[in-house]
Amino acid sequence: MKPKGRYKLAFFALGWLIAAGIVFQLFIGTGFQRVFTAVDERVSRIAQYFSDSQRRAIRNARQTSRSEYLEPMQPTLESLGALRNPPATLFGIYDGGFPNTFAGMEQVENQINYKFPIVSFYSAWGDKPTQQFPLRMVETIHAMGSVPMITWEPWVVDFDERLRTNLAPTAEREYGSLAAIAKGEYDFYIVPWAKAAAAYKRPLFIRFAHEMNDPYRYPWGPQNGNRPEDFIAAWKHVHLIFQKMGATNVLWVWSPHISMPWFEYYYPGAEYVDWIGTGVLNYGTIASWSRWWSFHQILEKAYPTMLKFQKPIMICEFGTLTQGGDIAEWYRQAFYHLTHTYSRGVRALIFFNQPNDITISPDYPLNWSLVQNQRASEVVAAEIARRTAL
Repeated sequence: MKPKGRYKLAFFALGWLIAAGIVFQLFIGTGFQRVFTAVDERVSRIAQYFSDSQRRAIRNARQTSRSEYLEPMQPTLESLGALRNPPATLFGIYDGGFPNTFAGMEQVENQINYKFPIVSFYSAWGDKPTQQFPLRMVETIHAMGSVPMITWEPWVVDFDERLRTNLAPTAEREYGSLAAIAKGEYDFYIVPWAKAAAAYKRPLFIRFAHEMNDPYRYPWGPQNGNRPEDFIAAWKHVHLIFQKMGATNVLWVWSPHISMPWFEYYYPGAEYVDWIGTGVLNYGTIASWSRWWSFHQILEKAYPTMLKFQKPIMICEFGTLTQGGDIAEWYRQAFYHLTHTYSRGVRALIFFNQPNDITISPDYPLNWSLVQNQRASEVVAAEIARRTAL
């Protein structure tokens, strides 16, 4: 019997049972009250079962369709060797709805007629359940045919002071946090994460403590007494724990802020890094400190230094705002330079599809969404189609 027929039969039975219960109630009396209640509860469970089954069927259909689309890429996406040296440019997406919903990603994929082989999201350190290894999220991404990438952010103040008596007081914890990580003070958190990553077994990108050289952005930056040597020691310590726990399925993305000078002093070494990452985000004219920058203007100065590491380069956050210029032209020029200027080094590109970015100001959310402009979507769709058809 087809699924649709089974659902009709189930709901017919459901209606009959409810009707029978009402008859019992009206004509037989209160003596059968407990029996009716039990039947009613069972019917409710049956109805809930079929409702859940329908939702799972819809979700699985979407995942199956998406995974079938990406099936030709699986030899690359399932191989650590191929992911360290991909035969063609890999495209990915981060969406502001993650991890609660994939609707934003689906909207982009439908509009540009493409399924992204890398799905990126962010995970902060801390004691909350949502800050532990995101097994459900990475398994869902795998079921959809893609490889997950986690930007792993060491927000050390998110550990409960009442539970973590070995740590410095919360108010003092951010100063020198990278040195504390290197000394093993956060191994209670890193070790379970590494074990869970190892148990996942499949390829997984981890972008740890990104933009560590930016003194204005994150608490693990130099403004809190975190020196380059502290970052390198912390990176090596975390990497070593993952190796000891058997998490050799992790691909490590080292991602400095390339607009800051001397970012190369934070490099941990070739044996500890698989990819060189950076963000290329054009803030346009939203504030006095920014102006309209092209993709090429943002990347060109740092690119020769990045090439010297002899690792594939990933644009981990790729996008532009609309204020101050032509968004469609920005993407067109970006893809031109990806082909003609940066093809030797740039091997992956992650779209930053965040329509409600409040990191600059909660009162002034920024819209990085790719699909906010039809012409921009058409440019990106055409450029990706041209590259994936080769």
